[in-house]
Amino acid sequence: MSPKAANSIDAHVAGRLRTYRRQLGMSQADVAAKLGVTFQQIQKYEAGINRVGAGRLFQLACLYGMPVQEFFPHGLVSADSAKRTAAAEEIATFAASADGLRLCEAFVKITNPKQRRVVLSLIEDMAAG
Repeated sequence: MSPKAANSIDAHVAGRLRTYRRQLGMSQADVAAKLGVTFQQIQKYEAGINRVGAGRLFQLACLYGMPVQEFFPHGLVSADSAKRTAAAEEIATFAASADGLRLCEAFVKITNPKQRRVVLSLIEDMAAG
């Protein structure tokens, strides 16, 4: 398959674009005017003829008032991606806790890179066991 050829994800995004625009009661001309493109370009996006670039998809998501991920099929995350997301959520939860905040505040006060590496090494050794 050619790198520029549309695939099933592109078709799904195209259908979502059309559905969300209609739900908002907007015409293709309305959307085109707000984005500074022709209504024919919006037609091509919604028909899946032209692929939607990341920047344009972000603009459409903002215009429609929804997160970008809403345009994609749900449940299409790899195991690695799911693990990274879970790890990021765990880190964010800890950083928002009282201990996490104290640790982060103290760590950023350490300006010496060597001392920072020593602290990180100590924590990693303790975490390992």
